[in-house]
Amino acid sequence: MARILLAAIAVPITLWACGAAMGQSAPVAEIATNGKLRSGLISLRVLERVAEPLGKFIAVKLGVSYEGVTYPNPEAYVQSFGKGEWDIAIGPRVLAASDKADFGADIWLIDLIYVAAPGKSFAGVGEVDRPGVKVGVIQGTPSDRFLSHSLKAAEIVRIPLSAEISADADELLRSGKADVFGTDAGLGYPVADRLPGSTIVPGIFNVVRVAVALPKGRSSEAQAKIAEIVSEAKQIGIVEGAIQGAGLRGVHVAPN
Repeated sequence: MARILLAAIAVPITLWACGAAMGQSAPVAEIATNGKLRSGLISLRVLERVAEPLGKFIAVKLGVSYEGVTYPNPEAYVQSFGKGEWDIAIGPRVLAASDKADFGADIWLIDLIYVAAPGKSFAGVGEVDRPGVKVGVIQGTPSDRFLSHSLKAAEIVRIPLSAEISADADELLRSGKADVFGTDAGLGYPVADRLPGSTIVPGIFNVVRVAVALPKGRSSEAQAKIAEIVSEAKQIGIVEGAIQGAGLRGVHVAPN
């Protein structure tokens, strides 16, 4: 199924690239100010693996080249707002500064889940917030931001985002430093699959909404152009194809 969807993506992108207009309309020139589309994204599988093909699709539709601007962690992504480092940013709404960017509609939704450590059992996500329970999170992620405000009794244990985050999450649970790991479904399900004795706690504790951000002050025409392209990407299967191609579970295309 994933191969079929990816093939469906490749053909229209190739056709649009061949037929891209030589000139740029006013909205396009306003969006891609340097004649190319610099697309900001975070180096997390559940974000990067969908944001990159979407960004390339947007660039093709605008008739410009694509350049990914990848940030190693959520903190670096947050700090990029207002610095002119990108033309669009594709990431969680909760990480974007509303005074420095304007947002389009939701593109895809990511379930936030708990992975229970081997030997630990919880009937549901509502059973986690108890005295003595240690909840692991990746520092600065939407999970961290949400749980830092919502948990009242459990203790939060933070680990940094790194290239070895899967192994770090395994060790956090295996060592007993955390009883559960609160994370996005794109990371949580593989951790549970790989670590013997670990389980997914029933339910989700929040949902991350991903959208395109434009630097504050772009015209309504520029915003409408991006909205039109994103809507098309959802309708023709670009977003779903990227999700399927990455093998992501607990990740869904947002309704138009």
